[in-house]
Amino acid sequence: MLQLPELRQEQPASSPDEAARLTELAQLLATTAPLPDLRDLAPAVRQLFPEPTYEVGCGGSHIWLHRATEEQRLACIIDQYQ
Repeated sequence: MLQLPELRQEQPASSPDEAARLTELAQLLATTAPLPDLRDLAPAVRQLFPEPTYEVGCGGSHIWLHRATEEQRLACIIDQYQ
């Protein structure tokens, strides 16, 4: 079954730069065709949100993103069909 990525932003952007990165991520996801495994997008997310400022990781069927200095997620990319 193919997965369609959907961005769930869980915190507001902390700066104009971060807002621009989140907008770019949303645009990337909007133009991404359904994937066999949405976690394949993790490298692109890491490019938009690089270390050491951000941490990007994968769960069972999602990608999570948070600021390195905070424990709460900034955003999560999930399968829209879930």
